[in-house]
Order: sequence, then structure tokens, then C-alpha cells
Amino acid sequence: MTEVVEPRAVNSDYAVSLLEQLKFFYEQKLLTDVVLLVEDSEFPCHKMVLATCSSYFRAMFMSGLSESKQTHVHLRNVDPVTLQIIITYAYTGNLAITDSTVEPLYETACFLQVEDVLLQCRDYLVKKINAENCVRMLSFGDLFSCSELKQSAKRMVEHKFPLVYRQDAFLQLSHELLIDILSSDNLNVEKEETVREAAMLWLEYNMEARSQHLSSVLSQIRIDALSEVTQRAWFQGLPPNDKSVVVQGLYKSMPKFFKPRLGMTKEEMLIFMEALSETQSEAIVMSNLIPTTVVCYSPQAEKVYKLCNPPGNLQKVGTVVTPDNDIFIAGGQIPLNNSITNYGKSGKLQAVFHSVNSFFWFDAQQNEWAPKTPMLCARIKPSLVYCDGCIYAIGGDNVSGELNKRTVERYDCEKDDWTMVSPLPFAWNWSTSVVANDCIYVMTHDLMYCYFPRADTWVEMAMRKTSRCFASAGAFGDLIFYIGGLHVVSNSGIRLPTSTLDGSSVTVEIYDINKNEWRSAANIPAKRYSDPCVRAVVLLNSLCIFMRETHMNERAKYAIYQYDVELDRWFLRQPVSERVLWDLGRDFRCAVGKLYPSCLAESTWKPPTYLFSPDGAEEFEVDGELVSLPQYNS
Repeated sequence: MTEVVEPRAVNSDYAVSLLEQLKFFYEQKLLTDVVLLVEDSEFPCHKMVLATCSSYFRAMFMSGLSESKQTHVHLRNVDPVTLQIIITYAYTGNLAITDSTVEPLYETACFLQVEDVLLQCRDYLVKKINAENCVRMLSFGDLFSCSELKQSAKRMVEHKFPLVYRQDAFLQLSHELLIDILSSDNLNVEKEETVREAAMLWLEYNMEARSQHLSSVLSQIRIDALSEVTQRAWFQGLPPNDKSVVVQGLYKSMPKFFKPRLGMTKEEMLIFMEALSETQSEAIVMSNLIPTTVVCYSPQAEKVYKLCNPPGNLQKVGTVVTPDNDIFIAGGQIPLNNSITNYGKSGKLQAVFHSVNSFFWFDAQQNEWAPKTPMLCARIKPSLVYCDGCIYAIGGDNVSGELNKRTVERYDCEKDDWTMVSPLPFAWNWSTSVVANDCIYVMTHDLMYCYFPRADTWVEMAMRKTSRCFASAGAFGDLIFYIGGLHVVSNSGIRLPTSTLDGSSVTVEIYDINKNEWRSAANIPAKRYSDPCVRAVVLLNSLCIFMRETHMNERAKYAIYQYDVELDRWFLRQPVSERVLWDLGRDFRCAVGKLYPSCLAESTWKPPTYLFSPDGAEEFEVDGELVSLPQYNS
């Protein structure tokens, strides 16, 4: 009878020890049986190790041909430094990838067919794609038939098209790649004139060699999307001998009704992080495990769309939208192994969380979050701002110790890395940050400090007249607005809503950057005010606030108010119907970005229609009785 042997787990200690011994034999040149010759360098190695990681060497050493018996192998068109990195990986499993080595490393790994190195280099390159290198990455991915790299780079080229089409790398694109880009529906352009200019620049870069492509390139332009003035001026400027051919080709290929490019469809929207839907409120109280919901509201269309939720049930993140309309989230917390603990005397179930240093970029075309290099510190609800070409992560609720809470780090968008900068002067809770005139202003209570990036220095600015926390801040021109929040009564330590002290309005103070002084401004004439649900935003080139006008135990009603600088007056710009936008809760964050409705799912996030009467009245008749709209408790 055959004895059944139970499988046992692999002894990881033995595996590590084996690698260490192989590395020792390589370094001491013990039992080596082949020498790789590259230029003037020699690399004594073991055939077994090389064949294990490389299909190229496996085929060479196991073919049975004369090459398999060679003791010296010449490798041409291989860089010795790059080969050393691959050999080190073969013996240790450690791969050292940097910005300067990743491309030659990928080329060599492709030649030697080292699959693991190829995959790691590919992932590194995909993660590092930005506006500066995306065109080059597109050509690189095409050259080495790396579809993942090519697709990711193409999406970035489409997204950053207005910034990249003048780059030398774009002007040197192959004809095939250029056609692939110009024909794309996903170009982020607001006018077809941008595509036309890109096509002409590419042709004129080497007109003699590229004249054969004149018709095929220009036929990608959607003529009926151009203005009549542009069309007339353009055709008059074409070379006489090519004009008839080009015009014929253009109009022959012209669609009857052109499809707008993706950039022509984008709308400026309010983006709400960590909002609650009507079905989530009770559940989140019970477990705190409801995934973070991200929705956006288009004031023009009065529609709500849903963004992809952050990965891993990530909550309490910092959010920033750059001037180039890139959306980033950073930090936050995630449930620990999806565990739930019966917590406290109330017996309510609470999830156990731990803070993270994650950092993600939102791919608007794919409606998904792409990971970028994590922050240096784990932070819950850090203040994120974009200033002078970089993103700054300031403070955070979770960073333990006063010194750590003061930390500030800077993200270089081109290099995809973080560095520490000068810390905050004090450890603050409830602070808010804005950027104005290439400087960062951090405010809390009655204090404000300004950070000068070029000098890496914090400077104390004028104090406010009131001491408030949990306020919202926004910058508009040379003015900074500090809106709402809770008044701090110094003697008692009590925090009172601004509406409690100011009746039915919301307190507003304005800081004049040029004068370095604060002044009181017109309050916001809100009907009711549930603090701290006030968010300052710049919407359609105007300073606005999005606010909740009801208490938290009432059915949610929201409104957008706009500030008139000349009249020092707030007016109701747009009420937000509860039929469109349901309850956001109280912890949501708000940002403004331009998004593509066609890439988003229109949210069904609204109360049932049977709750509302046709004429919009607060009360209506049901089965012969007068019924009020239900109250909503969040």
C-alpha cells in the first residue's frame, strides 16, 4: 500500500540560504563554467543560474549544438553595467531599477529574454509615465511591442495632448503612431484647431520626407469641427501643387456628422469624496466598512455621476486637483484585514483601521485610480495643495507626536518622488491650506503661516480677528477667503458654530495678500447652517461655496453661493434639488475638476420619485391624506 505523504510548506529559510550560497560562489568565482564577454568586461557565471532566469541562455546551453559547449560567450550590443544588474538579479532576486537604468535594462532583458526583469521594468515605466515622457514612452513601447506600456503612454498623450504636441519627441513620431493619435476620439482638446496645428507641425518638421503622408495625416482632422475662418485661411495656405489632392482627400474622408473629441465634452464638476448615499447611512454606523463613495455633480447639467471608488476601501484621504486637471488622492486609512470589533459600551460594531501612505492619480478616461509613488509618511486626511509645479502633503491627523504632525512633504510630478521640506511651525489640528501667488497659506484658529517654496521657509502672517477651526478656505486672485467653521471661545474652550453667533448667516473673513491684513466681509445669507458643511471652491472662474442649508437631522438641502468682489455680496447662484443630490453626510470633501460624462456612470443616487409631488410641494396627498416629505437622519 502506497504511503500518502502530506505536502509541506516550502522552507523559505532554505531558499534564502541557497541564494546566498550561489551569490558567494559567483563573487568568489567558484565552480563557474561559463564567461560572458561584453566589450572589455568578463563575467564568470554558472550556466545553471543563467539558464534558470533567461530563456536566451536556456536555449543556448540546452540546444546540443556547438554553442552549448562554449566556455566563453560574446554578447554584442549589450551594456556591461546593465548586464551586471541582470546577473545580480539572477543570483539574488534583487533588481535595482532607477530612472536612468530602466530603459537600457528593459532593452537588455528583452534581448536576453529575462521575463521577470521585463515585467518589473514595464511596471516601473508605466508608473513613471507623465506629460514630459509619455510620447517617448509611446515610441519605446511600440519599438519593443510592449502593449501595456504603449496603451498607458497613449492614454497620457491623449490626456496631455495640448502640452505634448510641440515636444521634439512628438515631432519625431512615426507616421503610423501619429495617425493612431490624430484619429483618436479621446484627445483632450477643446478645439479641433489644436489637432490641425499638431498635424501641420509634424509635417513641417521634415516636409521633404513627409510630403507623401500629407493627405493621410490631414484627413484625420475633422474639418467640420473647424471654424469657417480657420478652414478658409488654412486652404489658402496649402502648397499649390498639393492643394487639390489634399482638399479632395479631406472632404472624401470627412464624416457627415463629426464625433466630438473627448476634450470637447468635458464639464466642470464638483467632486465629493467620502459621501454617503441614502442606503449607506445606517450601515456605516453599524460597521464603518462601507467603501468610500466618490460622486461628482455637474451644475450645468444638474446631474450626478459616480467615480470609481478608491482602492482597498480607502477612507479619509487628502484630495487635490492640479491646474492641468489631474486629480490625486493621498494617505487615508484602510480596514485591518476586514476585521470588525465590538467596540465600547454602546456595543456598536466598529472596524479596525490603520493609516497608509498611498498616493493615486485618477485616470479620467478609464475611470480608475492608478498608483503612484507612496508618500514618505502615513497620513490621515492630509491637506493636499498644488504649488509651483509640485504637490504638497501637509500634516495629517494620524501622524503621531507633535514633531511628526508638523511634517510636510513635496511630490515632484515629473520625477514621481517625494522629499521632505521644512516642517510647519506648530502641530495643528483642523487646519486648512490654500495656494495663492505661488505660495502656500495654512490657517487655523486665528493664525496663518505662509510657505515660500523657493526659500523653503515658513513665515507668520497677520492674525485673524476671530479664532475659528473647521473652516473652509479658498483663494481667488490676491484674496484668501476664510469661511464658516466653529468659533473657539478661549476661556471655556467651547467651539460654537458661526451661525450660532451670527444668526442665520455664515461668517466670512478676507485676507488681502498685498496688504497682509484681514478684514470682515459680507456674511453668506444662508437659511440654516449645519456646521461644518461649507466648502469653498472656484467654480467656472468664480469664488463659490457649496453648503448644506439644513441641520443633520433633517432632509438634506444644498445650495451654491457665489461672491461678487466689487459689491462685497453673496448671492444664491444655484439651489441643488434633493431630487438630484441626496445626502452627502457631514465628512465629505469637495474639489472642482473637469471630467468626461461619457466616461462616467450617471448615478442613480437620488431618493425614490414617489417621495415627491409633481409640483415640488413639501406636502402632497397620498390615499386621501396630506403627507409631508420624510425627514432623513444621517
